[in-house]
Formats: sequence, structure tokens, C-alpha cells
Amino acid sequence: MTPSRDVAEQIIERYHTSSPASARAFKAAAASLPGGDTRTMTTYAPYPLYFSRGERARVQDLDGRWYHDMVANYGALTHGHDHPALTRAVNDQIRLGTALGGPSILQYRHAELLCGRVPALERLRYCNSGTEATMWALRAARAYTGRDVIVKVAGGYHGTHDWGHVSAFLAGGETHPQLLPGLAAVDLAPGVPETVLQSVVTVPFNDAGAVADVLSGLQGRVAAMIVEPVMGVGGGIPARPGYLEEVRRLTAEEGVVLIFDECATFRLGAWQVRHGVRPDLSTFSKIVGGGLPVGVFGGNADIMSIFDPAGPRPVYHASAFGGNSLSLAAGIAALETFGEAEVAYLDRLGAGLRRGLDTAARNAGVVGRAVGEGGISYFHFTATPPRDAGDTAAARKGRDGLRALIHLHLLNQGFLTSRHGLICQHIVTPEPVVDSFVAAFADTLELLRPYMAEHHPELLGDTSPPPLTSRKPATDEAAR
Repeated sequence: MTPSRDVAEQIIERYHTSSPASARAFKAAAASLPGGDTRTMTTYAPYPLYFSRGERARVQDLDGRWYHDMVANYGALTHGHDHPALTRAVNDQIRLGTALGGPSILQYRHAELLCGRVPALERLRYCNSGTEATMWALRAARAYTGRDVIVKVAGGYHGTHDWGHVSAFLAGGETHPQLLPGLAAVDLAPGVPETVLQSVVTVPFNDAGAVADVLSGLQGRVAAMIVEPVMGVGGGIPARPGYLEEVRRLTAEEGVVLIFDECATFRLGAWQVRHGVRPDLSTFSKIVGGGLPVGVFGGNADIMSIFDPAGPRPVYHASAFGGNSLSLAAGIAALETFGEAEVAYLDRLGAGLRRGLDTAARNAGVVGRAVGEGGISYFHFTATPPRDAGDTAAARKGRDGLRALIHLHLLNQGFLTSRHGLICQHIVTPEPVVDSFVAAFADTLELLRPYMAEHHPELLGDTSPPPLTSRKPATDEAAR
């Protein structure tokens, strides 16, 4: 057995040994849930951990092991798992009713708080998730402009509706030509019809020139451009200085509705407010619901007026649980306890985390860079920070096995992270926990050096190919 395979098997065996209850739960769940789970992001081999409870910034699995939560439900939580203000709000409201089938004062109380935080939100409406929020924002833009085409960023994630699942992950599958010649081919999620490519085009992130070319080539046909100010699934890549300012100028000149998807970046304090770029529409979810399902879309009052039933040709918007009282009660408590001081704390944690990860990689002699902004971070195996999701995909290519082993070993050490690499903290995460996580990450890199030497020598500064007899397939079978 090679040192590489020995290390991989040790990590996997330790995971099996420490989580037998999760293994049993996975087997039972697979009988009714395809893949034993209901979220693709939280599923991984050999089986995911199943959790029973959360407490502040920790979660406990079925075997009673506690883990420091370094993913915050994929950025959706900021307050931890049992914040007293949120718990009290939910307990008080559930006795009064969860969704009473009509308007409530909680709707405008929550709206007033959110609009006060984000001036571009002149009017807003509620739905149930970020997926719905982006879907409704895009529909609003089309209804308002009378145009059909949407521009999105390649690798940008805006939920799971068809319009958002054009090159959402850059997964490297079958590709299709775009509406305009000269644009890179795109991939479609399974089940998304090719006809969607008649109304959605993609451009690279951080490339305002590409936006200008598309708006010129499709002049008079583009309804909206939707963009994440910091790419989420695409790798935690912040917008470069001046990029979104230029996109704002270009879209305004062409009468194109600019939509900022801030479902993730509200944990930065709302990117648009912090950086002074005002979109026409914005979408929010995750933390503005205080840990319960919510979606928000809104912005320019003229655009949003198309939802007023008293208008000449209103857009029909239905949602049985949109603006439900339970989510809004939790959301009000969350907004009231998430201000400048809490954002600054997450900024400090995130900056310290990224510095620590860079130092850990440098000390281990491993090629890698941490990227992100505020409380959103990723680590990439690359010498230079990725500019767009294409760079992220290139840095991940052929390294699924390595990334899987890193994820499992961090779990073995008591740190919950995401399988695809997102790292987030809560406002109740103690600073020493971040230091401990950096130390665990450094230990992980050191442990996996033999694995990298055999499978990925380029990450150790050795650009010469290893002998053919020792080189393993790119699929990294040892990590499966």
C-alpha cells in the first residue's frame, strides 16, 4: 500500500468509525429519499452526517459528537442555532398562528426594517426562498420592459428555476451554443429545455466588456441582467473594483433592469449599500428570515407597481406561505439583532480566517489561496485568486478526491464545512474557534502531502509529471 492510499483509507476509516448512527440513518433514508437526503449540496460520500440538534455555533450528530459549525447552513444563518431573540420571537408567534391566510402587520414591519437597511428597496414583496425571489425578479423585469432576454453570469447561482440553471455550476457536461455568436458554450442542468437558451445568455464574471458586447449585440431585447456581487457556488469571488459600477452604467444606458442577487451577500451588510452601487431590483433570502424559509424581491417603485392588483394589467403573484407570520417574526428579530457591530465582527472573523488559511498553505508548501469578502470565504488550489467561475472550475478539475478527503478529515477533527468549500461563521462564533479551524486545516494539508505528492504534485511546487507507474486516474479512486 502506498503512503497516499494509506492516508486516504485512514481518513475514511476514521469517519466510518466515528459516525455509525449516521451510516444507519443514511441506509434507512435511502429507502424513501433518493440519495438519502433532500439537498444535493449536503450529500457526500460515503454518507453524510445526520444532525440532531444545534447550539449556538455548534451542531451535534446522531452519535452525540459535537462539531464547530463553519458553514452556517451555507451562509443562511448568522445568529447561530438557538439565539434567544429569534427563539423567543418564534415561540411567541407560533401561539398566535403561522400563516393566517391574509395580510398581517408583520409584513410591513419586516418590510420597513429591510427597506430602512437597503435604500434601493422602495417596494418589495415576499415569497418562500431565494429561488423564488430571483424567479420573480426576472419575471418582473420582463413584464416591466416587455423584453425577453436575461443576461446572467457563467457559474452564477440564482436558485433552481430554469432561467437560473444555465451554466450554474460549470460542471463540464454537454454544452450548447449561445444566442449570440462568439459567446462561450453553456451547459444546462438535466431537465432544463434547450429552448431556455433563446432567452438566457451568460457572460464571464468581472468582465464588463463582455456585458457591453452582449447588450450591443442584443440591443432592445435584453430585459435584465442578474448578478451576485460576490459569487457563491462559483467560488466566493468578489466583484473587482469598478466592475459592477460599469455594469450599472451599461444597463442603465440600454434600459436594462439590473438585479443584484443578495441572498448570500446580505451577511456582508448588503453589498450594494456597502459599495454604493444601486440596482433596479434586489433579491434576499436566508438570514432575513431568521433561520426560517423566506424570499424577498423588490426595488424601484415603478417596476414593483406592476404587482399592484389595482393597476391596469397587474402581474399575478401567489404564494400560500409568502410573507407568513412565523418567518417574518423570526426575520424581524434577526434584522433587529444584526447591525453594523455584528457585520464588523463577521468581517474580522472572515479576514482572520483567510489570512490563516493562506499561511497554513504557505507553511505546508501547498499551492493555494483563500478568497472571499467579509463572512464568505473559500479556499482554492491555485496560485492566483480566481477571477471568475471558469477559474474556479479549472482549480477544481480532477481534484474531487483531494477535496473530499479534506472535507472528511475536517469533520473527523470536529469542524463542519461544506463539501464544495464554502466557509461561513455566525455572530456567536468565538474568535478562538477560527484559530482552531485554521490549525485543523494546516494539519489536514500536512497529513495529505503524500496524497498530493502522488496525485497532484503540481500543488507541491513540482511541475514535472510523476512516473506513469505511480500516477493514479484523475478520479482519485482512493478517496471514494
